[in-house]
Amino acid sequence: MKNIIWSTGHTLELKDIVKADNCYLYDSKGNKYIDFESGVWCTSVGHCNSRVNNVIQLQVNKISHTGFCYCNPIIEKTAQKILEIANLKGGKCEFLCSGSEAVEYGMRVAKTITDKPLTLTFSDSYFGAYGEASKRDNDKWHIYNWLECSCNTNNVDCIGECSEFNNIPFEQIGIFLFEPGSSSGLVRFPSQKLINKIIERIKRDDGIIIINEITTGIGRTGKWFGFQHYNIEADIVSIGKGLGNGYPVSATVISKSVSDLLENKKYLYAQSHQNDPLGTSIANEVIDIISDENLLERSERFGKLIVNRLNELKNTTSIIKAIRGRGLMIAIELVKHADFVRNELLKRGYILVKRSSVEVLRMDPALTIKEEDIDSFIESFKQIIEKVDNK
Repeated sequence: MKNIIWSTGHTLELKDIVKADNCYLYDSKGNKYIDFESGVWCTSVGHCNSRVNNVIQLQVNKISHTGFCYCNPIIEKTAQKILEIANLKGGKCEFLCSGSEAVEYGMRVAKTITDKPLTLTFSDSYFGAYGEASKRDNDKWHIYNWLECSCNTNNVDCIGECSEFNNIPFEQIGIFLFEPGSSSGLVRFPSQKLINKIIERIKRDDGIIIINEITTGIGRTGKWFGFQHYNIEADIVSIGKGLGNGYPVSATVISKSVSDLLENKKYLYAQSHQNDPLGTSIANEVIDIISDENLLERSERFGKLIVNRLNELKNTTSIIKAIRGRGLMIAIELVKHADFVRNELLKRGYILVKRSSVEVLRMDPALTIKEEDIDSFIESFKQIIEKVDNK
C-alpha cells in the first residue's frame, strides 16, 4: 500500500479485504471478520446487499449520470420518498456526493435566506471535512458547551436553566445547526428540554433549523432520523452515509417554506454529480429495503439488546465507564485500555474503531446484523474485559 495516501487518522490494520457479505468481511486468505462499524457507518443494509446490487446493475445499463439541462424520473421519485420519511412533504431535495457536501449545501441555503450573522451549535458537534461548518469562525458561530454548563449537575444534562444559556446571543442567531446524538463519535444526547428551548427561541425570530443526519439518519437510531426522537420539525435536513449503503450519495432536504424563500433569492449551485440517477436509484432502494424488512424496529430492538447486555457487564467490572446508545449507534467508554480491547477484538474477528484521543469504542453495525453475531461479540468482549481486569 506504499502508493496510497492514508490520511484518515486511523491505523490501516487489514490490507487485503477482498470480499464482503452483509456484516462479514473476508481477506485473501479466507479469514472472516464481522464489521461492527458498517464501513464508515455507511452500509446500512449490509455489504453487497443483493437488492442494492441489482438496482445498480439495472440503472447502470440505463443511465448513471445526467447533465445540467436534463434529468431522469428516478430523481423525483426518490425525492418524494425522502420528503415523506423526513415529514417535509411539499419540500425539495438536492442529491449530492458526500455528507460533508450535504451539510455545506444546507448551510449555504440557510445563509442565503437569513440576514443574521451567527449560527448556533454545540461544542461536541462534527459537521464534515470542509466548508463553513468545519471552520466555525468566531464571527460566524456561537458554540454552546452544553456539557459543562452550571445546570448540568448530578448527571442531569443541561436543560437551559443556567447563566450560560441565558448568555446565548439569540438576537444575532439566524441558524441552529443540530447534530442529534453522534457528538463527534462519542454518542451523547442533549435533553429534550434544552432542544425545545433552543428551537422555540430560534423560531420566534424566524430562524432556520438545520439537522445534520449524516450519521444518525436512515434508521441508525431506530427511527428514520435522529431528530424524530425529539418530536421537532426541521427546515433543512442533511443526509448521507447510510443513504447510499456504501455508494457515495447524499441529500439535502429543505421544507416547503424554505424552498419558497429560496426561489425568490435565485439561489445557484452547480457541481458535476448532483442529482445523478445512479445515486438516487440506490437511495430509493435503500429506503424500500428498510421499510420492507422492518429494519427501523430491528435497529431499535437490537440496540436495546446490546446496550442492556453491555450494561450488565459494566456492573461486574470497573473498566467500563459508560455505555451510551440509541438504536444501533452505540459508544462503549472505558476507563483505560481501549486500544488493547480493540486490538483483541480484531484478533477474534470483530471490527470496531477506537475514537481518536479518547477511551471510546464505537459500534454502528448494519441494520441487518444477525443476533448470533451480537451474541458472539458480547461473549468475546466479556472475555477480553475479564482479561483486562486481571492485568
